[in-house]
Amino acid sequence: MNATPNTKLLAYREVEWTDEIDQLLGTESDSIIGHRLGISPRSIAARRRNLGQRFHRRKAEDIVWTKKMQKQLGSMPDTELAKLWGIDVYWVRQRRIELGIDAHVMPENPKSSKTIRRLKLTQGRIASLGKSSDTFLAKRWGVSNNVVTNARRKLGIEPFIVNREIDWTKKMVNLLGEILDGSLAREYGISHLAVKIKRIEMRIPSFGKDEMDAEPELPAELIQWIGKVPDKQLSDEYNVRRMDVRLYRALHGIPLAEYVVPTEHTWTEPESVLLGTMSDGALGRKLKIPPQQVFHRRRTLGIAPFDRQGTIRWTQDRVAQLGTQPDHELARRWEVPQRSVTVKREALGIKPCPQNARRWKKSELKQLGTMLDTVLAKELGISPGLVARKRMELDIPPFKSSAAFKWKPEILKRLGTVPDDELALELGLSYQFVAQKRLEFGIPSMRRSSLKWTDEIVNKMGVISDAQIAKELSCSTVLVRLKRVELGIAPYQKP
Repeated sequence: MNATPNTKLLAYREVEWTDEIDQLLGTESDSIIGHRLGISPRSIAARRRNLGQRFHRRKAEDIVWTKKMQKQLGSMPDTELAKLWGIDVYWVRQRRIELGIDAHVMPENPKSSKTIRRLKLTQGRIASLGKSSDTFLAKRWGVSNNVVTNARRKLGIEPFIVNREIDWTKKMVNLLGEILDGSLAREYGISHLAVKIKRIEMRIPSFGKDEMDAEPELPAELIQWIGKVPDKQLSDEYNVRRMDVRLYRALHGIPLAEYVVPTEHTWTEPESVLLGTMSDGALGRKLKIPPQQVFHRRRTLGIAPFDRQGTIRWTQDRVAQLGTQPDHELARRWEVPQRSVTVKREALGIKPCPQNARRWKKSELKQLGTMLDTVLAKELGISPGLVARKRMELDIPPFKSSAAFKWKPEILKRLGTVPDDELALELGLSYQFVAQKRLEFGIPSMRRSSLKWTDEIVNKMGVISDAQIAKELSCSTVLVRLKRVELGIAPYQKP
């Protein structure tokens, strides 16, 4: 039988596995077989793995692309077309990219006319917050998820988290960036944040976008401790969302700091005198104890917390510079938290410093659409997203290759020996295309070791191209560009 869109697909334990079903496994993709038999694709994949059968993968030459099929590319999500044609989503996405067709963008859901029910927080309900997922509680109490989430946040209760390792299958990885993060999270019963972080770690832009996610705005003082201090301690100390700290780590490839169970600290008189003279986090790091112990000791002695805002002396000269340069650049120069500069500027009603737009030469504009955006970006020393935006702004169609990309043996040997983004930039391909090919052969990705941004390297930013600096550091241009943008340094302009 073929499952209709409204048919509930059977779970593994609900299926009576027969020899006829087992013989079908591996002849088509798990998704096609699952929807044909009314069984969830995850159950099909689990059964196939239990029987030791390999994942079915068609070859490019086996697929005949008709004119009707090519006209449908981009008209609906690649996953839906893959189900319709009975092929893997990998080949649908590859063909769409080869023809320069943009991915399908889902229309916005119309706003509901229903009124949002208010949640009456009883003592019993308050006790349940954080002990079950917000979605589960919302369904039980008959309200929307946001109502429960907002109530929990106002009370300062941490969300419910199931501590289990996520088994990222090849199909799940293939869907990263192909559909919304939330849709993928709901499909596989995992958190939205886990999907987003996995996608960022694989350098895959979010659905419908060409560039990576925007970097969370965090205080400069906090950034220097990321990866050295546990995320929760930084979140509590600087009053920022732990999610933002985790996203920053993922974008920069910073590993999680190892948590060491602390022992109760015995306070001396000289140490107690330091309470309130600096932040609890700074004193905790100085004494090598958790900031919670500093906070508890300070509250016990009735000492007021350290006032970061009061440490900044707002002279007429500093006030005059607000808005003339980016907040993070001024914060770095004055050695104060970026948030303090932003708060002061907004309090005075001063608009932020506009980002300087790139000046395009006529010779550069003529090159748009004559080659891949990634190749032109590499020549100009700028990001592929900037090239793509300018090309679309001038209504110039993308460059279309006359033939599919051929993976030569010498290129295949390099998979996993260099980071995917560097190989993609060199070959003029997307991160996803290279990562997909690497995963197809079961080759693990190469983890780039953290770079040391010395003053000598930073001083070169904006003076020479990002590509030249990347070549010196043996890293990708994208990594250099992200660091330059973080420091608020304008890109290099050819004379």
